[in-house]
Amino acid sequence: MAIKLPIDRSVVVTVTRADKFPTTAGFNTALMLNSTALSGKVDATTRTRLYSNMTEVAVDWSPATEAYKAATRFFQAQVRPPQLKIGYLNPAASSVTAELDALYQYDLDWFWLLHTNEFNDTAAQRAIMDWAETKEVIFGGDSNDTDTELPAEIDDPTSTVTISIASPGVVTWTAHGLQNGDQVRFTTSGALPGGLSPVATYYVVGASTNTFNVAATAGGPAITTTGTQSGTHTATSPRYGGSVAEYAEQKAYDRTAVFYHTDPGSYLAAGAFAYSSGRDFDRSNYRLAQAGRIDSGQAYTLKFKTFPGVTPISRPSAVVQAITGFIPGLGSDEAQGHRANTYVNMGGRNMLVEGTVASGAFIDEIHTISWIKARVQESVFGVLSNNPRIPYTNQGVGFLIEAGINPPMRRAFAAGLIAPRVGDDGLLVPEFQVAVDDVANIPVSQRRNRIAPDIKVTFQYANAIHFVSVTMQLQY
Repeated sequence: MAIKLPIDRSVVVTVTRADKFPTTAGFNTALMLNSTALSGKVDATTRTRLYSNMTEVAVDWSPATEAYKAATRFFQAQVRPPQLKIGYLNPAASSVTAELDALYQYDLDWFWLLHTNEFNDTAAQRAIMDWAETKEVIFGGDSNDTDTELPAEIDDPTSTVTISIASPGVVTWTAHGLQNGDQVRFTTSGALPGGLSPVATYYVVGASTNTFNVAATAGGPAITTTGTQSGTHTATSPRYGGSVAEYAEQKAYDRTAVFYHTDPGSYLAAGAFAYSSGRDFDRSNYRLAQAGRIDSGQAYTLKFKTFPGVTPISRPSAVVQAITGFIPGLGSDEAQGHRANTYVNMGGRNMLVEGTVASGAFIDEIHTISWIKARVQESVFGVLSNNPRIPYTNQGVGFLIEAGINPPMRRAFAAGLIAPRVGDDGLLVPEFQVAVDDVANIPVSQRRNRIAPDIKVTFQYANAIHFVSVTMQLQY
């Protein structure tokens, strides 16, 4: 019988797996901060707990708790959100920032940040705003402060004060009305005690009727004052118009959206972010986008959206303009309002207006920026980690662009995030351009250290229409 030689003497096939990809960032999970601990479930050790529906929430939280009420609003969304995490923020902690850092270190797999209503219009809420601006998240803060209904800013409390040289230093300000966590700044005609600076912002601690101490951070240790002092000292508590909406607007925060409602139990932010977290940009159809279909993906705007269970505020147009800063036909103007969102009845339909963050940008816009950034990072990293090498040549850089940058940008187009243009074949293609320098122009030191040329990508956001004007003429 003839000996059968193995076929691999002529043909050798090797199959490997290109599976070295980074963890994909999620944009469909919200975290609800609350101040009630459930031992072993949601507490200072187990910082967050995941829930997929109200049945799971009801196992841990009674209907009387604010966590249950807020979760109810979230899961009432018409576009069903995938999941909600409830997290614990210790209300007695000396530093809200430290608490948030600990929680984020424990669990960073979420994008939308909410809170139960005990945090409404508090110093802790402002600290959450400050913290969120440094992270890749969007924070929705509910507010019931009626100052938001007034277009004008409220004067900051200010007074001459005396400051003791002591451990800690004591600020005396008769009937100051400040609360622990409020911000304070000092000016002087002479010299402040050692430990205090006229260019710094401090936080009130140990407040009583006529005195208080100050700390360098919210809830931090009181500062010891030293040395000598001279002149007349003045203390001012910057209130940014008196409301958290004005606070965030004055700081032009991109990652905080304030939701104003007269009812603390409305949980308007939870209703809004439930809708946003249910919009999955990764679920899209490129062929439909090429054909010009506006429903090829899940791009959205929050304006005009209805949230079950939320009743509209009963306020006239002038008050709504003071809340949102939106002028029909012109757009957002911080001089006209606080750039907060609210819930109204317009034309017989309940809806959210205006869907913005405190800087005046739109929530969907910030969501889009974060999603594109994450997907491009993940895609480029996947190319680098799944190939033997990417050569430092024009061909190598071209491959990096074609395999790492173009795919997520095409997905963004399919999701409805990038505006289209007409291609050579008559079909719509993404309106984005990629520019990179010739590697021959890159400094030798940069090439030697294997740092790629800077790749610049520009694209046109598809945006949304919020106001329409139609001019008609009757002819005979």
